Amino acid sequence: MKVMKSMVAVLVICAVLSGCAGMSDQTRTRTEGTAVGAVIGGLVGLAIGDGEGAAIGALAGAGIGYLAGNEIAKRKKNYASTEKFLDAEIANIQEYNTTAVAYNKKTYQEIASLEKESASLRAKYDKGAVNKKTLAAKRDGLQKRIEENTELEKTLSEELEVQTAILKQERKGRPEDDQRIARMEKEVNALQKNLETLREGSTQLAKIDQRLSV
Repeated sequence: MKVMKSMVAVLVICAVLSGCAGMSDQTRTRTEGTAVGAVIGGLVGLAIGDGEGAAIGALAGAGIGYLAGNEIAKRKKNYASTEKFLDAEIANIQEYNTTAVAYNKKTYQEIASLEKESASLRAKYDKGAVNKKTLAAKRDGLQKRIEENTELEKTLSEELEVQTAILKQERKGRPEDDQRIARMEKEVNALQKNLETLREGSTQLAKIDQRLSV
């Protein structure tokens, strides 16, 4: 049954996308984004469970897809040509990557220090050398740091979604050896890795926070 529902979802997206041919670039971008988002969301819902889950997933996916498509259309309006648009977006991703690399480097330096400090504090607490308030104070700072990571994760994730959609869309109408597409793909892949590194850092911070939990 799940396989059949998945096939129906794929047929739906094919029908929607085939109907996009006569639309303007901006309208087509928004519609394609919505359709892809709906199908992805629906399949996620099917993976979770019943038909109701699929419906909820499709609605959520449609919203995400439309936002990405709408953002692309909005950005495109600022440039006279596709080439200038792509150059600007490549520079945009590079800036995100530079920021993410610097942030991750700082985070992992802090993690190395926090690992030692938290282990020492926990050992002292277990021996009665420090009280609960000392651990709580350290946890407060850690949780603020985790919140910062979460905010940056959200920002990078949203930008990755938009840039991935741009790359997929623009690759269709350009030569296979197009240098702009190659540069964009390189930066998008780097952004994905930087996001994964950031998430790994968040996981490590959460483990340190758990260590100080009493």
